[in-house]
Amino acid sequence: MKNLFIPIVTIIIFISSCDKIDNPIPDNLINTTGIIWDDSLYVVSNPTMRKILIEEFTGHLCTFCPDGAREIERLDSIYGDQLIPLSIHAGSFADVPANGAGFDANGDLIMDFTTDFAIPAGETYYTTFGVASNPAATVSRLNNANITGLSQWEIDINSIKNDVPKVSIGLSTLYDDSTRTLKAMVNTEWLSSATGSYNLQIYLVEDSIVDWQLDNGVYVQYYTHRHVLRQAINGTWGTPIPSSNLGDIDSQEYALALPTNWNKNNCLVVAHIYKAGPNYEVLQAEELHLIP
Repeated sequence: MKNLFIPIVTIIIFISSCDKIDNPIPDNLINTTGIIWDDSLYVVSNPTMRKILIEEFTGHLCTFCPDGAREIERLDSIYGDQLIPLSIHAGSFADVPANGAGFDANGDLIMDFTTDFAIPAGETYYTTFGVASNPAATVSRLNNANITGLSQWEIDINSIKNDVPKVSIGLSTLYDDSTRTLKAMVNTEWLSSATGSYNLQIYLVEDSIVDWQLDNGVYVQYYTHRHVLRQAINGTWGTPIPSSNLGDIDSQEYALALPTNWNKNNCLVVAHIYKAGPNYEVLQAEELHLIP
């Protein structure tokens, strides 16, 4: 792919450490002046399709959570591009125990739960949405981000899958391999007027991480963790969209450096627009990989 040079300075937000921060912006956002981009991708929402975000709360110590993951894979095979899955490792099942690695009498490794998949934003969602048991998920945060069991997920999907979208998302990603820098650019356009306050949320997700998982009482060494939330790029609750009248357009962009232990080929950006709490309903979502 041709190199793409875009001389745009990404705005960095500085927050005083003495202030109370309810929506912290990650501190690894960077300036991208002078970067020559290796890869660029773009996607825009289908104006007739409401995409559905399903946020599953999980943990490597949650013995029944793989049942939820398998249900999401089944749903993904049915609803395809309309469904955007997200796995949020949070709560006690996502803890890294002091004795996370275990060995049998012969000294052979039988479990290793030393990888920490949890992030502060995920823990905040877990608490705010009141997750009480697993498998658990919220479908586009319907009914004030009501958390439900896996038997309810397809019912909720079918209740909104034919809705006409109120807003469109145009999502671009740029990536420079020499600095492992990602830039995400999001354009939103309202297709009809909406009352209330709305936020844009941008996530960095890593797919297909192979690590340990407790699965129905069995320690599985080579379990594939799908759709793992790695970072809330623009803060735990995102950033406000200034107005939501028909035809209103908003553009936001953020850049960060990928940690070296994240697989760039499996990383993607998920963007969604939701009504500010206590409603939280996700009106539209979109996803895009870093590497084509």
